[in-house]
Amino acid sequence: MLNLSMKPTGWFQIGWSQEIPSGSVKPLKYFGHDLVAFRSDDGELAVLDAHCHHLGAHLGHGGKVKGDCVACPYHGWQWNTRGENALIPYQDQPVRKKLRKWDIVEQHGIIFMWHDPAGGPPREGWLPDVFDHPEKPANPGDYYPCYPDAVVFAPNERIHPQLMTENAADTMHFRFAHNAPEDPVLLSFDTDGPIWEAKTGFRSKATKEVAMVLYARNAGVGLNMSIFDHPVLARRLVLTCTPVDDDTSDLRVSYFFQRDARSPEVMPEHVREMARQTRTLFEEDAVIWRHQKFVQRPIFAKADVAGYSALRNWCAQFYEATGVPQGPMKVLDA
Repeated sequence: MLNLSMKPTGWFQIGWSQEIPSGSVKPLKYFGHDLVAFRSDDGELAVLDAHCHHLGAHLGHGGKVKGDCVACPYHGWQWNTRGENALIPYQDQPVRKKLRKWDIVEQHGIIFMWHDPAGGPPREGWLPDVFDHPEKPANPGDYYPCYPDAVVFAPNERIHPQLMTENAADTMHFRFAHNAPEDPVLLSFDTDGPIWEAKTGFRSKATKEVAMVLYARNAGVGLNMSIFDHPVLARRLVLTCTPVDDDTSDLRVSYFFQRDARSPEVMPEHVREMARQTRTLFEEDAVIWRHQKFVQRPIFAKADVAGYSALRNWCAQFYEATGVPQGPMKVLDA
């Protein structure tokens, strides 16, 4: 049985890089923590605990960037990108107490933050790259940036990240939720380590042969990177579900479409039209997730057993926190 807390261990998306340009400050909240993200004048991004150690003001609401620091809007105390107090304007010496600095990585315009309920550092090999795939590597420069034209943001959803993660083993839902012409087939999966690797084949309605392959990599609970390998419909996407607190999550989808040789710098209208459809595709899943209950002991169809059983066993390694609420999702034992 899974302990479906809202505090799993792993990497989680907290935004897109372009949302926080140099010299800007943004308030955030994830895993029940009030956070402040700011980018220094030199372009370094930092995420710190949000409340100033002086009198508790939230640095993300009214704080200003000063060089490599964020200045508190209340009394001007400055905290640098390492979380250190660098300046108290009316005192010669700063204090030694630090604000917690959260580990972050920016990858292809996406901001990921490491979360470990025990406070441990990032673990090697836990964050894949949507372009650095062992079977389907690609040059990121051959794709349009995902932001702002090919993204979906659904904040404060009462959706548990486990539900999104289970799509990795679910081939049968494509025909019913997404109108696939034929039932796809789970070609292979690998549960060795913190990255779930799987290949799903989509069959042609005319020939019944596999015409497109979906290469999926799940990194923990709440982060999926997928590649659609097809001559016309080729694209890459990053789908994420990041807990805000014990009740809600922020969901994001980032699509990377191949550049059109006729318009390599500016996304042409036919690609923009595909980008606009991403919200519809997301909603086809989200409308189910919003009202779904988690069944601990499902009655599987034969096609479900191998993939789902392996996935749930694999997911268990990320629920390291104990004694915490299980989140918004109702759990059925039967």
